[in-house]
Amino acid sequence: MRKYLEIIIHLLIWGTGYFIMSTLSGSAGSFRQGEGPYWAAVLFGTLMNMGVFYTTAFFLVPGMLRLKKRKTFIILLILGFIGVCLLESYIDYSFVSSFFIENEATFIVHFFQNFLVGFIVLLASLSYALFNNWVENEKLKRVLLEEKLSTEMAFLKSKINPHFLFNVLNSFYAKTLKHNVPELSDGLLKLAELTRYMVYETNEDKVLLEREIRHLKNFIEVYQLRIAEEDDVNISFDVIGDIQTVKICPMLLIPFVENAIKHGINPQEKSEINILIEIKQNKLYFKVTNPIVKVTNGIVDTSSGFGLGNLKTRLAILYPNTHTIKTTTEKDVFIAQLNLQLN
Repeated sequence: MRKYLEIIIHLLIWGTGYFIMSTLSGSAGSFRQGEGPYWAAVLFGTLMNMGVFYTTAFFLVPGMLRLKKRKTFIILLILGFIGVCLLESYIDYSFVSSFFIENEATFIVHFFQNFLVGFIVLLASLSYALFNNWVENEKLKRVLLEEKLSTEMAFLKSKINPHFLFNVLNSFYAKTLKHNVPELSDGLLKLAELTRYMVYETNEDKVLLEREIRHLKNFIEVYQLRIAEEDDVNISFDVIGDIQTVKICPMLLIPFVENAIKHGINPQEKSEINILIEIKQNKLYFKVTNPIVKVTNGIVDTSSGFGLGNLKTRLAILYPNTHTIKTTTEKDVFIAQLNLQLN
């Protein structure tokens, strides 16, 4: 219903503009003294301005916001606008004005008139597109807030007191030291750090990338405790670039690693998972590759993925128009990639 209402409003606005220009405007000058179809001349100008408005509002501005190519957008906008004004002025001067008598307007006059009206239309188009983008972003933020509140409520209803959990882990850790089981002791410390990070540190809007990477490595090390020595499983983790001062929203990277471990390890054959994080020119490049296996730890896995839809929704709100996420399959290898504009 709202969509149709918006279309009706647009038609009314353009219809009103056409009516004013064709009947009330005194700028027509000698056109009104002639015998030509003045309505056709105004209709042609209206259609050209509608083209400028909707091309800018629905194609150029969304493309600029999505790709963040502001310089390219400005150049295309200026060139396109001047081109439309020149075309419209040429048609006015060469064809439309010939329908009327006593019309001695030069090409420059036609161009100036078309440029002035077109510039007003262009400003209106930019305002309309930016306002629509702001409304959509506010909707996404509201959806995220509602989902966050719902998730927090569910978590509060079901979670174990974290202090109790940490106390239990500390007790287990003390017992492993007593019985001299260093590998298990280290695993319990990693597990406690994983839990502490998820419960407390993720309350911040952004965390240091270095801390997020440590969380990923702790997760991998805890999982490797489950892998038997005879299993041929290799997990590589490479970091390129300066991560000391970089911050990102927490818990964005862990779903990729969880998915790779869940769907990429088969104890019956060689399994290799490669994780790469690169910081370059104020951008984060994250890539995870893993083999595609149908059996995980001897049990058939029938689940469909790692919540890609939820992750996309979260990224759309936290990093609107400044991220790309891509998953591909090449020769039985699953590749997941995430690129983020850090500022």
